Amino acid sequence: MKAARDLRPPGVYPATEEPRARPLTVSDTRVAGFVGVAARGPLDEPRLLRGWNEFVDAYGQAPAGSEGYLARAVEGFFLNGGESCFVVRIAHDATRAGWVVKDSWDKPTLHVKALNEGRWGNNIWVRFQQTAAASTLLTLDLDVGAGEARLNSVRGFERGVLVRIFDRENSDFIVVTEVIAEERTVRWASTTPIVRKYRAAGPTYVEVLELDAYASLRDRREVYRGLQLSPLSRRYAPRVINDESLLIRVEDALSKAPLPHNLPQTAPAARLAGGKDGIDVLVPADFIGHDHGPGDRTGLMALASVEAVAMLCVPDAMLAYVRHPGPQADREVQVIQDAMINVCELKKDRFAVLDAPPTRDIEEVRRWRRRIESSYAALYYPWVNLCGPNESVVPVPPSGHVAGVFARCDKLVGVHKAPANEVIEGAVGLMIDLTEDHLGILNGEGVNTLRSFPGRGTRIWGARTLSEDPDWRYVNVRRLFIMLRRSLEEGTQWSVFEPNDARTWERLTGCVSDFLKELWGLGYFAGDGPEDSFFVRCNGETNPREIREDGKMMMEVGVAPALPAEYIVFHVVQQMGEHAEVEKGEAHGG
Repeated sequence: MKAARDLRPPGVYPATEEPRARPLTVSDTRVAGFVGVAARGPLDEPRLLRGWNEFVDAYGQAPAGSEGYLARAVEGFFLNGGESCFVVRIAHDATRAGWVVKDSWDKPTLHVKALNEGRWGNNIWVRFQQTAAASTLLTLDLDVGAGEARLNSVRGFERGVLVRIFDRENSDFIVVTEVIAEERTVRWASTTPIVRKYRAAGPTYVEVLELDAYASLRDRREVYRGLQLSPLSRRYAPRVINDESLLIRVEDALSKAPLPHNLPQTAPAARLAGGKDGIDVLVPADFIGHDHGPGDRTGLMALASVEAVAMLCVPDAMLAYVRHPGPQADREVQVIQDAMINVCELKKDRFAVLDAPPTRDIEEVRRWRRRIESSYAALYYPWVNLCGPNESVVPVPPSGHVAGVFARCDKLVGVHKAPANEVIEGAVGLMIDLTEDHLGILNGEGVNTLRSFPGRGTRIWGARTLSEDPDWRYVNVRRLFIMLRRSLEEGTQWSVFEPNDARTWERLTGCVSDFLKELWGLGYFAGDGPEDSFFVRCNGETNPREIREDGKMMMEVGVAPALPAEYIVFHVVQQMGEHAEVEKGEAHGG
Protein backbone atom coordinates (compact mmCIF):
# COMPACT_ATOMS: atom_id res chain seq x y z
CA MET A 1 0.00 0.00 0.00
CA LYS A 2 1.33 3.45 -0.89
CA ALA A 3 2.35 5.73 1.92
CA ALA A 4 0.42 9.00 2.18
CA ARG A 5 3.41 11.08 1.03
CA ASP A 6 3.65 9.03 -2.21
CA LEU A 7 0.10 9.74 -3.37
CA ARG A 8 -0.34 11.89 -6.42
CA PRO A 9 -3.05 14.56 -6.93
CA PRO A 10 -6.62 13.54 -6.00
CA GLY A 11 -7.85 10.55 -7.94
CA VAL A 12 -8.42 6.80 -7.73
CA TYR A 13 -5.35 4.63 -7.20
CA PRO A 14 -4.93 0.89 -6.47
CA ALA A 15 -4.08 0.47 -2.76
CA THR A 16 -3.25 -3.24 -2.68
CA GLU A 17 -1.78 -5.79 -4.99
CA GLU A 18 -3.82 -8.62 -6.45
CA PRO A 19 -3.98 -11.59 -4.05
CA ARG A 20 -1.36 -14.16 -4.91
CA ALA A 21 -1.12 -17.87 -4.43
CA ARG A 22 1.75 -18.40 -2.01
CA PRO A 23 4.08 -21.36 -2.53
CA LEU A 24 3.05 -24.44 -0.59
CA THR A 25 5.33 -25.66 2.21
CA VAL A 26 5.80 -29.04 3.86
CA SER A 27 3.49 -29.28 6.87
CA ASP A 28 5.09 -30.18 10.19
CA THR A 29 4.45 -33.84 11.07
CA ARG A 30 6.90 -33.96 13.97
CA VAL A 31 4.62 -32.78 16.79
CA ALA A 32 3.51 -35.59 19.11
CA GLY A 33 0.59 -35.62 21.51
CA PHE A 34 0.75 -37.54 24.80
CA VAL A 35 -2.03 -38.46 27.23
CA GLY A 36 -1.18 -39.90 30.63
CA VAL A 37 -0.68 -39.46 34.36
CA ALA A 38 1.80 -37.13 35.99
CA ALA A 39 2.90 -36.09 39.45
CA ARG A 40 1.43 -32.63 38.99
CA GLY A 41 0.40 -30.20 36.27
CA PRO A 42 -2.86 -28.93 34.75
CA LEU A 43 -5.55 -31.55 34.22
CA ASP A 44 -7.13 -32.13 30.80
CA GLU A 45 -5.34 -29.13 29.33
CA PRO A 46 -3.08 -29.63 26.29
CA ARG A 47 0.21 -27.93 27.08
CA LEU A 48 2.92 -27.31 24.48
CA LEU A 49 6.40 -28.40 25.58
CA ARG A 50 9.64 -27.76 23.73
CA GLY A 51 12.03 -29.78 25.85
CA TRP A 52 12.37 -32.30 28.66
CA ASN A 53 13.12 -29.59 31.24
CA GLU A 54 9.78 -27.95 30.47
CA PHE A 55 8.04 -31.25 31.20
CA VAL A 56 9.81 -31.56 34.56
CA ASP A 57 8.92 -27.97 35.47
CA ALA A 58 5.25 -28.45 34.61
CA TYR A 59 4.60 -32.11 35.48
CA GLY A 60 7.45 -33.38 37.64
CA GLN A 61 9.46 -36.52 37.09
CA ALA A 62 6.83 -39.21 37.77
CA PRO A 63 3.80 -39.71 40.06
CA ALA A 64 4.81 -40.59 43.59
CA GLY A 65 4.22 -44.25 44.38
CA SER A 66 3.01 -45.14 40.89
CA GLU A 67 4.28 -46.86 37.79
CA GLY A 68 3.29 -44.15 35.35
CA TYR A 69 5.03 -44.23 31.97
CA LEU A 70 4.25 -40.74 30.65
CA ALA A 71 7.40 -39.07 31.99
CA ARG A 72 9.76 -41.70 30.54
CA ALA A 73 7.87 -41.64 27.23
CA VAL A 74 8.17 -37.86 26.86
CA GLU A 75 11.82 -38.01 27.90
CA GLY A 76 12.38 -40.68 25.23
CA PHE A 77 10.61 -38.55 22.64
CA PHE A 78 12.95 -35.61 23.17
CA LEU A 79 15.99 -37.87 23.51
CA ASN A 80 15.32 -39.40 20.10
CA GLY A 81 14.92 -36.18 18.17
CA GLY A 82 11.51 -34.80 19.05
CA GLU A 83 11.42 -31.04 19.36
CA SER A 84 7.89 -30.23 20.51
CA CYS A 85 4.90 -32.08 21.86
CA PHE A 86 1.60 -31.52 23.62
CA VAL A 87 0.83 -33.24 26.91
CA VAL A 88 -2.58 -33.82 28.48
CA ARG A 89 -2.52 -34.96 32.09
CA ILE A 90 -5.49 -37.09 33.14
CA ALA A 91 -6.72 -38.38 36.50
CA HIS A 92 -9.80 -39.86 38.16
CA ASP A 93 -11.25 -37.64 40.89
CA ALA A 94 -7.92 -36.07 41.73
CA THR A 95 -7.96 -33.38 44.42
CA ARG A 96 -5.78 -30.44 45.35
CA ALA A 97 -3.95 -30.17 48.62
CA GLY A 98 -5.18 -27.21 50.63
CA TRP A 99 -5.22 -25.23 53.86
CA VAL A 100 -7.86 -22.93 55.36
CA VAL A 101 -6.07 -19.92 56.84
CA LYS A 102 -7.68 -18.49 59.98
CA ASP A 103 -7.68 -14.87 61.13
CA SER A 104 -7.22 -13.64 64.71
CA TRP A 105 -10.91 -14.26 65.40
CA ASP A 106 -10.47 -17.85 64.24
CA LYS A 107 -12.56 -17.28 61.12
CA PRO A 108 -11.51 -18.43 57.63
CA THR A 109 -9.81 -15.55 55.84
CA LEU A 110 -7.92 -17.26 52.98
CA HIS A 111 -8.14 -20.60 51.18
CA VAL A 112 -4.77 -21.81 49.96
CA LYS A 113 -4.60 -24.64 47.42
CA ALA A 114 -1.85 -26.33 45.48
CA LEU A 115 -1.44 -25.10 41.91
CA ASN A 116 -3.10 -28.27 40.64
CA GLU A 117 -4.30 -31.67 41.73
CA GLY A 118 -2.10 -34.41 43.12
CA ARG A 119 -0.28 -35.68 46.19
CA TRP A 120 2.67 -33.50 45.27
CA GLY A 121 0.85 -30.57 46.89
CA ASN A 122 0.90 -32.29 50.29
CA ASN A 123 4.58 -31.31 50.52
CA ILE A 124 4.01 -27.57 50.09
CA TRP A 125 4.55 -25.40 53.16
CA VAL A 126 2.88 -21.95 53.47
CA ARG A 127 3.20 -19.17 56.01
CA PHE A 128 1.79 -15.63 56.37
CA GLN A 129 3.25 -12.82 58.46
CA GLN A 130 1.98 -9.34 59.32
CA THR A 131 4.47 -6.50 58.98
CA ALA A 132 4.54 -2.70 59.39
CA ALA A 133 5.86 -0.69 56.45
CA ALA A 134 5.68 3.07 55.87
CA SER A 135 5.17 5.22 58.97
CA THR A 136 4.53 8.95 59.40
CA LEU A 137 2.79 11.51 61.64
CA LEU A 138 -0.62 13.17 61.56
CA THR A 139 -0.35 16.94 60.87
CA LEU A 140 -4.01 17.96 61.40
CA ASP A 141 -6.37 16.77 64.13
CA LEU A 142 -8.92 14.07 63.29
CA ASP A 143 -12.48 14.26 64.54
CA VAL A 144 -14.81 11.32 65.06
CA GLY A 145 -16.28 10.25 61.70
CA ALA A 146 -13.47 11.86 59.67
CA GLY A 147 -12.89 10.50 56.17
CA GLU A 148 -9.46 11.96 55.42
CA ALA A 149 -6.19 12.74 57.13
CA ARG A 150 -3.36 15.20 56.47
CA LEU A 151 0.03 13.54 56.92
CA ASN A 152 3.61 14.60 57.24
CA SER A 153 4.40 12.39 54.20
CA VAL A 154 2.42 10.09 51.93
CA ARG A 155 5.45 8.15 50.77
CA GLY A 156 4.57 4.42 50.85
CA PHE A 157 0.82 5.13 51.01
CA GLU A 158 -1.35 4.09 48.08
CA ARG A 159 -4.86 3.01 47.23
CA GLY A 160 -5.99 -0.18 48.95
CA VAL A 161 -3.44 -0.30 51.79
CA LEU A 162 -4.46 -1.04 55.36
CA VAL A 163 -3.52 1.82 57.67
CA ARG A 164 -3.29 2.03 61.45
CA ILE A 165 -3.91 5.42 63.07
CA PHE A 166 -2.86 5.43 66.72
CA ASP A 167 -1.65 7.42 69.68
CA ARG A 168 -0.58 6.33 73.17
CA GLU A 169 -4.05 5.08 74.08
CA ASN A 170 -6.14 4.25 71.00
CA SER A 171 -6.00 2.76 67.49
CA ASP A 172 -8.20 2.94 64.43
CA PHE A 173 -7.84 1.03 61.14
CA ILE A 174 -8.87 2.19 57.69
CA VAL A 175 -8.30 1.14 54.06
CA VAL A 176 -7.07 3.98 51.88
CA THR A 177 -9.23 4.71 48.84
CA GLU A 178 -7.40 7.78 47.54
CA VAL A 179 -4.00 9.44 47.93
CA ILE A 180 -3.60 13.13 47.07
CA ALA A 181 0.15 13.51 46.95
CA GLU A 182 0.32 17.30 46.48
CA GLU A 183 -1.84 17.82 49.59
CA ARG A 184 -0.21 14.97 51.53
CA THR A 185 -3.68 13.67 52.22
CA VAL A 186 -5.20 10.19 52.33
CA ARG A 187 -8.91 9.38 52.19
CA TRP A 188 -10.96 6.31 53.06
CA ALA A 189 -14.50 5.00 52.68
CA SER A 190 -17.31 5.96 55.01
CA THR A 191 -17.74 2.27 55.89
CA THR A 192 -14.63 2.52 58.08
CA PRO A 193 -15.11 5.82 59.96
CA ILE A 194 -12.82 7.11 62.68
CA VAL A 195 -14.50 6.38 66.02
CA ARG A 196 -12.10 8.37 68.20
CA LYS A 197 -10.61 11.84 68.12
CA TYR A 198 -6.87 12.13 67.44
CA ARG A 199 -4.70 15.17 68.08
CA ALA A 200 -1.78 15.86 65.76
CA ALA A 201 0.24 17.09 68.73
CA GLY A 202 -0.51 13.89 70.60
CA PRO A 203 1.56 12.78 68.74
CA THR A 204 -0.55 10.57 66.42
CA TYR A 205 1.20 8.01 64.26
CA VAL A 206 0.02 6.66 60.93
CA GLU A 207 1.53 3.45 59.52
CA VAL A 208 0.87 1.03 56.68
CA LEU A 209 0.26 -2.60 57.63
CA GLU A 210 1.23 -5.29 55.13
CA LEU A 211 1.19 -9.01 54.75
CA ASP A 212 4.09 -11.22 53.66
CA ALA A 213 3.53 -14.73 52.28
CA TYR A 214 5.98 -17.61 51.99
CA ALA A 215 5.53 -20.85 50.05
CA SER A 216 8.08 -23.62 49.63
CA LEU A 217 8.42 -27.08 48.09
CA ARG A 218 11.71 -28.88 48.52
CA ASP A 219 14.31 -26.60 46.91
CA ARG A 220 11.80 -24.06 45.57
CA ARG A 221 10.97 -21.06 47.75
CA GLU A 222 8.58 -18.23 46.92
CA VAL A 223 8.31 -14.97 48.87
CA TYR A 224 5.63 -12.31 48.36
CA ARG A 225 6.01 -9.07 50.29
CA GLY A 226 3.85 -6.00 50.74
CA LEU A 227 0.52 -7.78 50.22
CA GLN A 228 -2.93 -6.46 51.13
CA LEU A 229 -6.37 -8.01 51.60
CA SER A 230 -8.25 -5.20 49.87
CA PRO A 231 -9.14 -5.79 46.19
CA LEU A 232 -8.49 -2.05 45.72
CA SER A 233 -4.79 -2.63 46.19
CA ARG A 234 -2.44 -3.40 43.32
CA ARG A 235 -0.84 -5.83 45.80
CA TYR A 236 -4.08 -7.66 46.57
CA ALA A 237 -2.78 -10.98 47.91
CA PRO A 238 -4.87 -13.45 45.84
CA ARG A 239 -4.18 -11.57 42.63
CA VAL A 240 -0.43 -11.21 43.15
CA ILE A 241 0.15 -14.78 44.29
CA ASN A 242 -2.10 -16.32 41.66
CA ASP A 243 -0.34 -14.38 38.91
CA GLU A 244 3.16 -15.31 40.00
CA SER A 245 3.24 -18.52 42.00
CA LEU A 246 4.21 -21.87 40.52
CA LEU A 247 3.13 -23.66 43.70
CA ILE A 248 -0.13 -22.33 45.08
CA ARG A 249 -3.39 -20.52 44.41
CA VAL A 250 -5.11 -18.29 46.99
CA GLU A 251 -8.79 -17.44 47.35
CA ASP A 252 -10.18 -14.69 49.58
CA ALA A 253 -12.62 -16.19 52.09
CA LEU A 254 -14.02 -12.69 52.77
CA SER A 255 -13.75 -12.86 56.53
CA LYS A 256 -16.41 -10.89 58.41
CA ALA A 257 -13.98 -9.99 61.17
CA PRO A 258 -13.34 -6.22 61.43
CA LEU A 259 -10.01 -4.63 60.51
CA PRO A 260 -7.33 -5.72 61.29
CA HIS A 261 -8.63 -8.98 62.73
CA ASN A 262 -9.36 -10.27 59.22
CA LEU A 263 -5.65 -10.66 58.55
CA PRO A 264 -4.09 -14.13 58.71
CA GLN A 265 -2.48 -14.91 62.03
CA THR A 266 1.28 -14.82 62.19
CA ALA A 267 2.14 -18.44 62.91
CA PRO A 268 4.61 -21.18 61.94
CA ALA A 269 4.38 -22.56 58.42
CA ALA A 270 1.62 -25.06 57.74
CA ARG A 271 1.74 -27.93 55.27
CA LEU A 272 -1.04 -28.34 52.73
CA ALA A 273 -3.02 -31.56 52.96
CA GLY A 274 -5.65 -33.61 51.16
CA GLY A 275 -4.08 -33.83 47.69
CA LYS A 276 -4.77 -37.03 45.74
CA ASP A 277 -3.28 -38.14 42.41
CA GLY A 278 -6.47 -39.87 41.26
CA ILE A 279 -4.65 -42.61 39.36
CA ASP A 280 -5.48 -45.67 41.44
CA VAL A 281 -8.89 -46.17 39.85
CA LEU A 282 -8.32 -44.95 36.32
CA VAL A 283 -10.82 -46.17 33.74
CA PRO A 284 -10.75 -45.87 29.93
CA ALA A 285 -13.17 -42.93 30.08
CA ASP A 286 -10.51 -40.92 31.93
CA PHE A 287 -8.10 -41.42 29.03
CA ILE A 288 -10.65 -40.90 26.26
CA GLY A 289 -12.44 -37.97 27.89
CA HIS A 290 -15.19 -35.99 26.20
CA ASP A 291 -15.69 -33.08 23.84
CA HIS A 292 -18.48 -30.74 24.89
CA GLY A 293 -17.09 -27.84 22.94
CA PRO A 294 -14.39 -25.23 23.62
CA GLY A 295 -13.58 -24.98 27.30
CA ASP A 296 -15.02 -28.38 28.11
CA ARG A 297 -12.77 -30.99 26.55
CA THR A 298 -10.92 -33.68 28.47
CA GLY A 299 -8.46 -36.50 27.89
CA LEU A 300 -7.78 -37.64 24.36
CA MET A 301 -10.64 -35.47 23.10
CA ALA A 302 -8.82 -32.38 24.38
CA LEU A 303 -5.79 -33.41 22.33
CA ALA A 304 -7.94 -34.11 19.26
CA SER A 305 -8.77 -30.41 19.01
CA VAL A 306 -5.08 -29.42 18.74
CA GLU A 307 -4.43 -29.19 15.00
CA ALA A 308 -0.64 -29.16 15.34
CA VAL A 309 -0.56 -32.72 16.72
CA ALA A 310 0.51 -35.27 14.09
CA MET A 311 1.21 -38.31 16.31
CA LEU A 312 -0.71 -39.79 19.24
CA CYS A 313 0.84 -41.72 22.14
CA VAL A 314 -0.91 -43.02 25.27
CA PRO A 315 1.75 -45.08 27.07
CA ASP A 316 -0.14 -45.01 30.37
CA ALA A 317 -2.92 -47.10 28.88
CA MET A 318 -0.57 -49.93 29.89
CA LEU A 319 -1.10 -49.09 33.58
CA ALA A 320 -4.09 -51.42 33.34
CA TYR A 321 -1.63 -54.33 33.39
CA VAL A 322 -0.12 -53.00 36.61
CA ARG A 323 -3.48 -52.66 38.38
CA HIS A 324 -5.22 -55.84 37.23
CA PRO A 325 -3.34 -58.07 34.75
CA GLY A 326 -5.49 -60.30 32.59
CA PRO A 327 -8.59 -60.04 30.42
CA GLN A 328 -9.89 -56.90 32.14
CA ALA A 329 -6.65 -55.06 31.33
CA ASP A 330 -6.87 -56.27 27.73
CA ARG A 331 -10.38 -54.86 27.40
CA GLU A 332 -9.45 -51.50 28.90
CA VAL A 333 -6.38 -51.04 26.70
CA GLN A 334 -8.32 -52.07 23.60
CA VAL A 335 -10.97 -49.43 24.29
CA ILE A 336 -8.31 -46.72 24.67
CA GLN A 337 -6.41 -47.74 21.52
CA ASP A 338 -9.63 -47.97 19.53
CA ALA A 339 -10.38 -44.38 20.58
CA MET A 340 -6.90 -43.27 19.45
CA ILE A 341 -7.45 -44.86 16.04
CA ASN A 342 -10.93 -43.36 15.74
CA VAL A 343 -9.51 -39.88 16.35
CA CYS A 344 -6.84 -40.41 13.68
CA GLU A 345 -9.28 -41.81 11.11
CA LEU A 346 -11.80 -39.06 11.75
CA LYS A 347 -9.28 -36.21 11.65
CA LYS A 348 -7.12 -37.82 8.91
CA ASP A 349 -4.21 -35.60 9.97
CA ARG A 350 -2.45 -37.67 12.63
CA PHE A 351 -1.06 -41.15 13.27
CA ALA A 352 -1.39 -43.41 16.32
CA VAL A 353 1.74 -45.05 17.75
CA LEU A 354 0.47 -48.06 19.71
CA ASP A 355 2.19 -50.13 22.38
CA ALA A 356 1.75 -53.90 22.51
CA PRO A 357 0.97 -55.45 25.91
CA PRO A 358 3.94 -56.31 28.16
CA THR A 359 3.84 -60.00 27.35
CA ARG A 360 6.51 -62.53 26.41
CA ASP A 361 3.96 -64.64 24.57
CA ILE A 362 4.34 -64.08 20.82
CA GLU A 363 0.94 -65.66 20.13
CA GLU A 364 -0.70 -63.11 22.40
CA VAL A 365 0.89 -60.30 20.40
CA ARG A 366 -0.35 -61.87 17.18
CA ARG A 367 -3.88 -62.08 18.55
CA TRP A 368 -3.65 -58.46 19.65
CA ARG A 369 -2.63 -57.34 16.19
CA ARG A 370 -5.41 -59.27 14.43
CA ARG A 371 -8.13 -57.33 16.20
CA ILE A 372 -6.96 -54.01 14.70
CA GLU A 373 -7.38 -52.87 11.11
CA SER A 374 -6.25 -49.33 10.29
CA SER A 375 -3.68 -47.56 8.15
CA TYR A 376 -3.61 -44.73 10.68
CA ALA A 377 -1.84 -46.75 13.36
CA ALA A 378 1.22 -48.92 13.92
CA LEU A 379 1.97 -51.42 16.70
CA TYR A 380 5.40 -51.78 18.34
CA TYR A 381 6.78 -54.72 20.34
CA PRO A 382 8.50 -55.51 22.69
CA TRP A 383 8.94 -52.91 25.43
CA VAL A 384 12.30 -51.19 25.77
CA ASN A 385 14.52 -51.37 28.85
CA LEU A 386 15.72 -48.09 30.33
CA CYS A 387 18.14 -47.35 33.13
CA GLY A 388 16.37 -47.13 36.47
CA PRO A 389 17.50 -46.09 39.96
CA ASN A 390 20.43 -47.87 41.57
CA GLU A 391 21.59 -49.36 38.26
CA SER A 392 18.29 -51.21 37.80
CA VAL A 393 16.60 -51.82 34.46
CA VAL A 394 13.03 -50.59 33.92
CA PRO A 395 10.86 -51.83 31.00
CA VAL A 396 8.62 -49.15 29.48
CA PRO A 397 6.23 -48.99 26.50
CA PRO A 398 8.16 -47.92 23.38
CA SER A 399 5.66 -45.46 21.85
CA GLY A 400 7.30 -42.27 23.15
CA HIS A 401 10.75 -43.28 21.95
CA VAL A 402 9.33 -44.41 18.59
CA ALA A 403 7.53 -41.08 18.12
CA GLY A 404 10.85 -39.35 18.72
CA VAL A 405 12.43 -41.48 15.98
CA PHE A 406 9.56 -40.47 13.66
CA ALA A 407 10.32 -36.81 14.35
CA ARG A 408 14.05 -37.35 13.83
CA CYS A 409 13.55 -39.02 10.45
CA ASP A 410 11.11 -36.31 9.36
CA LYS A 411 13.65 -33.61 10.22
CA LEU A 412 16.79 -35.21 8.80
CA VAL A 413 15.31 -36.78 5.65
CA GLY A 414 11.58 -36.28 5.32
CA VAL A 415 8.30 -37.93 6.19
CA HIS A 416 8.69 -40.17 3.14
CA LYS A 417 11.55 -42.05 4.83
CA ALA A 418 10.47 -45.26 6.56
CA PRO A 419 11.18 -44.85 10.31
CA ALA A 420 12.98 -48.18 10.58
CA ASN A 421 16.53 -49.45 11.06
CA GLU A 422 16.86 -46.43 13.33
CA VAL A 423 18.56 -46.47 16.73
CA ILE A 424 16.38 -45.91 19.79
CA GLU A 425 18.42 -43.58 21.97
CA GLY A 426 18.23 -44.24 25.70
CA ALA A 427 17.33 -47.92 25.36
CA VAL A 428 19.69 -50.36 27.07
CA GLY A 429 17.99 -53.46 25.73
CA LEU A 430 14.59 -55.03 25.32
CA MET A 431 12.10 -56.75 27.59
CA ILE A 432 12.56 -59.85 25.38
CA ASP A 433 14.99 -60.62 22.58
CA LEU A 434 13.07 -62.08 19.65
CA THR A 435 14.35 -64.92 17.50
CA GLU A 436 14.69 -64.64 13.73
CA ASP A 437 11.57 -66.77 13.32
CA HIS A 438 9.56 -64.56 15.64
CA LEU A 439 10.80 -61.43 13.88
CA GLY A 440 9.69 -62.80 10.53
CA ILE A 441 6.27 -63.92 11.77
CA LEU A 442 5.48 -60.63 13.51
CA ASN A 443 6.75 -58.47 10.66
CA GLY A 444 4.68 -60.44 8.16
CA GLU A 445 1.58 -59.77 10.24
CA GLY A 446 2.21 -56.05 10.58
CA VAL A 447 3.78 -55.88 14.05
CA ASN A 448 6.80 -53.59 14.09
CA THR A 449 9.43 -55.30 16.18
CA LEU A 450 12.35 -53.80 18.04
CA ARG A 451 15.72 -55.51 17.84
CA SER A 452 19.05 -55.23 19.66
CA PHE A 453 22.31 -55.56 17.74
CA PRO A 454 25.72 -55.91 19.42
CA GLY A 455 27.55 -52.68 18.81
CA ARG A 456 24.64 -51.14 16.85
CA GLY A 457 22.18 -50.49 19.64
CA THR A 458 18.46 -51.13 19.86
CA ARG A 459 16.66 -50.44 16.58
CA ILE A 460 13.17 -50.27 15.12
CA TRP A 461 12.94 -53.26 12.79
CA GLY A 462 9.70 -52.61 10.95
CA ALA A 463 7.65 -49.84 9.34
CA ARG A 464 4.20 -51.31 8.76
CA THR A 465 0.78 -49.97 9.54
CA LEU A 466 -2.05 -52.11 10.86
CA SER A 467 -3.78 -52.23 7.49
CA GLU A 468 -4.32 -55.26 5.25
CA ASP A 469 -4.56 -52.98 2.21
CA PRO A 470 -1.27 -53.23 0.25
CA ASP A 471 -1.57 -49.59 -0.78
CA TRP A 472 -1.38 -48.54 2.89
CA ARG A 473 1.05 -51.16 4.17
CA TYR A 474 3.82 -48.78 5.20
CA VAL A 475 3.97 -46.16 7.94
CA ASN A 476 5.83 -43.67 5.78
CA VAL A 477 3.20 -43.92 3.00
CA ARG A 478 0.31 -43.09 5.34
CA ARG A 479 2.26 -40.32 7.05
CA LEU A 480 3.31 -38.93 3.65
CA PHE A 481 -0.35 -38.55 2.72
CA ILE A 482 -1.08 -37.02 6.11
CA MET A 483 1.60 -34.43 5.36
CA LEU A 484 0.21 -33.82 1.86
CA ARG A 485 -3.30 -33.37 3.21
CA ARG A 486 -2.11 -30.87 5.81
CA SER A 487 0.10 -29.01 3.32
CA LEU A 488 -2.61 -28.75 0.66
CA GLU A 489 -5.24 -27.62 3.14
CA GLU A 490 -2.94 -24.95 4.58
CA GLY A 491 -1.43 -23.86 1.28
CA THR A 492 -4.62 -23.46 -0.74
CA GLN A 493 -6.64 -21.44 1.75
CA TRP A 494 -6.12 -18.40 -0.45
CA SER A 495 -8.50 -19.90 -3.01
CA VAL A 496 -11.49 -19.84 -0.67
CA PHE A 497 -14.07 -17.34 -2.02
CA GLU A 498 -12.05 -16.81 -5.20
CA PRO A 499 -14.07 -17.05 -8.45
CA ASN A 500 -14.69 -20.71 -9.27
CA ASP A 501 -13.48 -20.37 -12.83
CA ALA A 502 -10.70 -21.47 -15.19
CA ARG A 503 -8.34 -18.74 -14.03
CA THR A 504 -8.45 -19.88 -10.40
CA TRP A 505 -8.22 -23.55 -11.46
CA GLU A 506 -5.07 -22.80 -13.42
CA ARG A 507 -3.47 -20.96 -10.51
CA LEU A 508 -4.33 -23.79 -8.12
CA THR A 509 -2.98 -26.42 -10.49
CA GLY A 510 0.23 -24.46 -10.93
CA CYS A 511 1.03 -23.92 -7.26
CA VAL A 512 0.21 -27.52 -6.29
CA SER A 513 2.21 -28.91 -9.22
CA ASP A 514 5.22 -26.79 -8.30
CA PHE A 515 5.02 -28.07 -4.72
CA LEU A 516 4.81 -31.72 -5.78
CA LYS A 517 7.61 -31.30 -8.29
CA GLU A 518 9.84 -29.99 -5.53
CA LEU A 519 8.98 -32.99 -3.35
CA TRP A 520 9.74 -35.36 -6.24
CA GLY A 521 13.15 -33.78 -6.55
CA LEU A 522 13.74 -34.50 -2.86
CA GLY A 523 12.85 -38.17 -3.27
CA TYR A 524 9.39 -38.15 -1.76
CA PHE A 525 7.84 -39.95 -4.75
CA ALA A 526 8.63 -42.87 -7.01
CA GLY A 527 9.04 -42.38 -10.75
CA ASP A 528 11.80 -41.36 -13.14
CA GLY A 529 10.24 -37.97 -13.75
CA PRO A 530 7.49 -35.70 -12.41
CA GLU A 531 5.04 -37.00 -15.01
CA ASP A 532 5.50 -40.52 -13.59
CA SER A 533 5.23 -39.40 -9.98
CA PHE A 534 2.14 -37.25 -9.64
CA PHE A 535 -0.73 -35.54 -11.39
CA VAL A 536 -2.91 -32.54 -10.56
CA ARG A 537 -6.30 -31.93 -12.17
CA CYS A 538 -8.48 -28.91 -11.54
CA ASN A 539 -10.58 -27.99 -14.55
CA GLY A 540 -14.06 -28.09 -15.99
CA GLU A 541 -14.17 -31.88 -15.78
CA THR A 542 -13.45 -31.96 -12.04
CA ASN A 543 -15.73 -28.97 -11.50
CA PRO A 544 -18.95 -29.52 -13.47
CA ARG A 545 -21.79 -27.10 -13.13
CA GLU A 546 -23.56 -28.94 -10.28
CA ILE A 547 -20.35 -28.92 -8.21
CA ARG A 548 -19.85 -25.20 -8.71
CA GLU A 549 -23.47 -24.39 -7.95
CA ASP A 550 -23.03 -26.25 -4.67
CA GLY A 551 -20.22 -23.83 -3.75
CA LYS A 552 -17.44 -26.40 -4.13
CA MET A 553 -14.20 -26.49 -6.05
CA MET A 554 -12.78 -29.95 -6.74
CA MET A 555 -9.14 -30.78 -7.40
CA GLU A 556 -7.75 -34.26 -7.99
CA VAL A 557 -4.22 -34.99 -6.84
CA GLY A 558 -2.47 -38.32 -7.28
CA VAL A 559 1.04 -39.29 -6.22
CA ALA A 560 3.19 -42.42 -6.40
CA PRO A 561 4.85 -42.73 -2.98
CA ALA A 562 8.35 -44.12 -2.61
CA LEU A 563 8.23 -47.51 -0.90
CA PRO A 564 10.84 -48.85 1.53
CA ALA A 565 12.99 -51.89 0.77
CA GLU A 566 12.27 -54.45 3.47
CA TYR A 567 14.48 -57.19 2.10
CA ILE A 568 17.82 -56.96 0.34
CA VAL A 569 18.47 -60.12 -1.74
CA PHE A 570 22.02 -61.18 -2.54
CA HIS A 571 22.85 -63.55 -5.40
CA VAL A 572 25.98 -65.58 -4.62
CA VAL A 573 27.61 -67.15 -7.68
CA GLN A 574 30.41 -69.67 -7.19
CA GLN A 575 32.69 -70.11 -10.22
CA MET A 576 34.80 -73.25 -10.12
CA GLY A 577 38.47 -72.48 -10.02
CA GLU A 578 37.81 -68.83 -9.38
CA HIS A 579 37.20 -66.75 -6.26
CA ALA A 580 33.61 -66.41 -5.13
CA GLU A 581 31.76 -63.47 -6.67
CA VAL A 582 29.00 -61.75 -4.76
CA GLU A 583 26.47 -59.74 -6.73
CA LYS A 584 24.01 -57.50 -4.97
CA GLY A 585 20.54 -57.98 -6.40
CA GLU A 586 17.43 -55.86 -6.38
CA ALA A 587 15.74 -54.67 -3.23
CA HIS A 588 12.29 -56.14 -2.71
CA GLY A 589 9.49 -54.92 -0.52
CA GLY A 590 8.13 -57.83 1.49
